[in-house]
Amino acid sequence: MNRAKRVLLAVAALAVSLAGCSKVPTDPNENGWRLLSGHVEPFSVPAFRNSRACWVYLPPGYTHSTRRYPVLYLADGHRVLTAEVQANRICEALIRSGEIEPLILVAISEPDSERFWDYAPWSGPYRGEVLGGGGDLFVRALRDTLKPEIDRRFRTLPDRAHTGIAGYSLGGLFAAYAGFECDSTFGLVGACSPTYAWGFTSRIYDYPSTRSRPRLPLLYYQDTGYPRDNSIGQMEQLLVSRGFMNGIDLQSITVEGAEHSIPAWEHRFPDMLRFLFGRRSAPAD
Repeated sequence: MNRAKRVLLAVAALAVSLAGCSKVPTDPNENGWRLLSGHVEPFSVPAFRNSRACWVYLPPGYTHSTRRYPVLYLADGHRVLTAEVQANRICEALIRSGEIEPLILVAISEPDSERFWDYAPWSGPYRGEVLGGGGDLFVRALRDTLKPEIDRRFRTLPDRAHTGIAGYSLGGLFAAYAGFECDSTFGLVGACSPTYAWGFTSRIYDYPSTRSRPRLPLLYYQDTGYPRDNSIGQMEQLLVSRGFMNGIDLQSITVEGAEHSIPAWEHRFPDMLRFLFGRRSAPAD
């Protein structure tokens, strides 16, 4: 066997060995030992919330291809690419196992001081204060300012059938609101432990109650724990009444004993990705 063939076989054996590894570094970019690893880079737009910090995860093979990719926008982005959720590690594992299509993540940071204002579509009482009410402004800034720059800078599939938004707790309410209110932009929704009852009102339920099916999300994922987590049963019933089918275009998961916590969301994060970005035909628009 000549030297060139021996080198080629060695590289192939290394690739098989690395593909079998189950752990990757927590730091999104400490993947140098992997072949064709994903990559995370900082991103900001001056006109979007005064250069609000974002991070963009690009899947394995992005820099070596010309293909375009679906996109998932993530609330509380300062957490999702850290050790708290490790979304990049989860994505990479599911992509490499063939369970999901390669996708781009856009993680949007959220200062604690602005979280209620940005994520709550309407104001409501919380611990003796009235908070929230800026959710509409925030989702429009995301749609009209951040997303066009992401689509310009990266090779995205910009239509709503390939554009998702997801969040946890109040961010889950925001993701649902974005999917309903900006129905021509976000077709894929991931509402994780969503605070549907924010402000002690049922206003989020007005959307599936009154809108025609074409103006509702294409795929809707929601999850929660039980008994100490947010209720998602009413939303499931309303979506089913509008023609959604569990396991087809709706996935509603309640986990017995799961708490309202970031670790619980991290545990269910792969389920959300499999449902919204699993290897199947794109949902009809």
